[in-house]
Amino acid sequence: MFTSPKEAIAYALRTSKALLHRYLDDLKPQEFEHQPCPGGNTAAWIVGHLVRTDRRSLGWLGVIGLPAVPDGFEERFTPTRSAAAEQKGFGDPKELVALFDAHRDRLIEAVLAADESMFHELPSIQSPLFTDRGEALLFMALHTSMHLGQVSTIRRSLGYPPVS
Repeated sequence: MFTSPKEAIAYALRTSKALLHRYLDDLKPQEFEHQPCPGGNTAAWIVGHLVRTDRRSLGWLGVIGLPAVPDGFEERFTPTRSAAAEQKGFGDPKELVALFDAHRDRLIEAVLAADESMFHELPSIQSPLFTDRGEALLFMALHTSMHLGQVSTIRRSLGYPPVS
């Protein structure tokens, strides 16, 4: 059992990272650019978007010296709230997943090192899904898992079996 909120948040972040690998590690590089339906996101875009959101959470925690990302990265992976256009040219999927891992690992470290009093502060982004920074950080694991539902659709449309 967890002895603190930060241990529970770190567990959720680690578990969603492990799930991401279960859903992605057997995909071929070209399959990261497969759109399961018109307007659907690709696995490559999803991973880049998750890197972007982890970077924002690291910023909330005051972490500096983040792993380098290519120029224009933030803009390429910003949600548009509209159907996705063709999503190609995101680079080597292994590098994109490694970038996710580097950010997620830093986020887990930052959560474990944080003063828990900051978890009660208002988050910089307002959402009906969380009311404070602690809930916002826990939501990051849920956010990852939600996007893995999209990856599940990608996998199935490519003929892969469900992840067990």
